[in-house]
Amino acid sequence: MDAALQDLAHGMREALAIWAALLAAVVITFAILTFLSRRQGAAAGPSWWARLRKAVRDPEAARERRAAIEQRTAEMAELQRYSDEVAVAASRTSVMAARRREEWEAAQRTQEAAWRAFEEAEQAVRRLERASAFPLTEDDPATRRQHMVRMVNAAHQRGEISAAHLADALMHRNGWDPSEHPFAQQLRLRRIIRDRLFRAYQQASTLERETAAAADLAASSKRSLDDEAFSATLQVRSTPRLTSLTPSSVRF
Repeated sequence: MDAALQDLAHGMREALAIWAALLAAVVITFAILTFLSRRQGAAAGPSWWARLRKAVRDPEAARERRAAIEQRTAEMAELQRYSDEVAVAASRTSVMAARRREEWEAAQRTQEAAWRAFEEAEQAVRRLERASAFPLTEDDPATRRQHMVRMVNAAHQRGEISAAHLADALMHRNGWDPSEHPFAQQLRLRRIIRDRLFRAYQQASTLERETAAAADLAASSKRSLDDEAFSATLQVRSTPRLTSLTPSSVRF
């Protein structure tokens, strides 16, 4: 009986010693945290003990913290979505700008080729005009008619005159006269070809101006969207991440 009482008393002493040690550890930790909090001063904000008491006494603080985190999460998701959309739009605009520039360059080449063809036709007309100043030889009217038919048919096959021009010549309309001298017929044909090429040059010039304006507009849109995409990306990168909005970082 005495032995059992002695064992019980010995166990109680050990338990009391353990509880005393734990209590001493809690008191020492509390003292250290209080001392460190006081050393930080008022500039560091409320002490950890004050924040803990407010969190315990005010459940609304936890709800506010969760609401702040959710709102920040939604804002960052919206900002990321906008940045992605602007980046996609900038990429598409870049492709469109390159396409518009290619179209303008093609129109410019067509315009230059049309001008060279017109210059060659103009020189041919001038050569015939100088040649027609010399005396013309007499020949058979039937020969002149055959020459005109062969001449306009060959020009139509080469694509130099349209079907309407060919019909005018064969039907002796719009100034075509089969009795004219071959020089005069050739001069009339060359003038028609020259005028047709000049109209083609004018159309090519109009197309070149339109494609140049479209290329400039596409390039301007590309620069604007590139700047917007860069700004959006920079804003996303400079926004604090959610790791900085953990509950321990929110002050009460």
